[in-house]
Amino acid sequence: MSEAVRAGTSMGVLRPSRWSLRTRIVAALAFTVIVLSGTIAAIGLTSLRASLVDQLDGELHMLSSRVMFAVEPSNGPSNPGQGIGGTGDLSQIFDGPGVTPGSIVILANAAGVSGFTLDSDFAVQSLTVDQLSTILTDWPETGTREISPGGGLGGYRFALQQQGGSTVVVGVPLAAVEQTISSLGLTMAIVAIAGCLIFGSLAAWYVRHELRPLERVATAAEKIANTPLESGTVSLQRAADATPGSAAEVTRLVSGFNAMIDQVTHAFGARNASEEKVRRFVADASHELRTPLASIRGYSELTRRMSADLPTDAVYALGRIESESVRMTSLVEDLLLLARLDEGRELDQQPVHLDALIADVVNDAAAAGPEHDWDTQLPASEVVITGDPGRLHQVLVNLLANARVHTPAGTQVTVSLTESAENVSIVVADTGPGISEDFLPRLFERFTRDDSSRARATGSTGLGLAIVHAIVAAHRGTLSVTSEPGDTRITVELPRS
Repeated sequence: MSEAVRAGTSMGVLRPSRWSLRTRIVAALAFTVIVLSGTIAAIGLTSLRASLVDQLDGELHMLSSRVMFAVEPSNGPSNPGQGIGGTGDLSQIFDGPGVTPGSIVILANAAGVSGFTLDSDFAVQSLTVDQLSTILTDWPETGTREISPGGGLGGYRFALQQQGGSTVVVGVPLAAVEQTISSLGLTMAIVAIAGCLIFGSLAAWYVRHELRPLERVATAAEKIANTPLESGTVSLQRAADATPGSAAEVTRLVSGFNAMIDQVTHAFGARNASEEKVRRFVADASHELRTPLASIRGYSELTRRMSADLPTDAVYALGRIESESVRMTSLVEDLLLLARLDEGRELDQQPVHLDALIADVVNDAAAAGPEHDWDTQLPASEVVITGDPGRLHQVLVNLLANARVHTPAGTQVTVSLTESAENVSIVVADTGPGISEDFLPRLFERFTRDDSSRARATGSTGLGLAIVHAIVAAHRGTLSVTSEPGDTRITVELPRS
């Protein structure tokens, strides 16, 4: 399989329009659970972070108050780096509750601005000018804010406090808060994924259980769709009844489907019984008519031979009786053949040399219709199939007779034979005026004739092509026709065995 085909197949699988109803329901439920879980997790984590930040703000307020007390004017430095940088002052500021590694203290007064941080070894480090600028830029008069000072320092929560001429800004790192949120988020994600998998499995099982009656209905409908309903006895499979506890809608659907199948089966049974009566009547009537028709023909022929003792009108009437009895006998034989084919009687299965059969039938047709141009296109090697030679001979005779009768003199009629590994194809083509488009769908129906043709003038019964269709169908073959002025083709597809 090529990469393009694989990609197309994968895209087809991922396309929701190609999903089954069960897959869509499970996917919709899973998506809903995922969205709800994500929303709840987001709200929970946001609320938790806000709570932790509030706690941190309380600690910042206490720390800023302590720092402000340490640097108030009565004991504060004369300039920023001098007083606050002393050992005593630093111990007052950084040695106390609420101060952790990474804490930042910034003092601003008339003497200037100084900032310090406590590293991991509890050593005091000065802040750079850029860090101070980042922290103090666009600061509100009071309150707290989150800032990332840069220079290797992460996110911080800062609080500002003013007293007298001094401004104190203290900050503590948000790393602990973010770590708590991250750990909790990861835990919630793992729990959510596990929960979704468990829920998805349970949902898939439940949906499969609830939709099982619908699957049975679909299976039964597919079998009905593949069942030939044209003729014969039809057995339609009912869907299994819905299990107790199924949804009311599912139960109603299954019950309605089975009721419909029962009605359709009854209707087909009544139709088949009626058709069987008609076929039996046609077969019996045709069989019973053969003997009197033969007697009428024989007596009329015998009487006509005594024409020397009969008036001219009587001789003519006897001739008409004889010809019509011949026509009636042919019609009765055709009806009897169709009735036997409808009954599904077994054909005589034996090897048939189609190439030789076609050659013989075309030669006979050329003798019967010398005014037409007859031609064959046969393969160089023999073409042998398994079938009824007599019935296949009748198929070819009827097709060529149809082409001869319904086309004008000088029309070219070509019979071609081609073969494949599984089938053989016989095409009877002519260059006649063609078949009207309205008549094409009814071409192989019984007792149908194209009024625009010469069928009525030639006395056609409208059974020739119907017999062809029945014989081809009995051989498990297919029959098709295409027609336009100057090119009419009737194609017979037959299996080799």
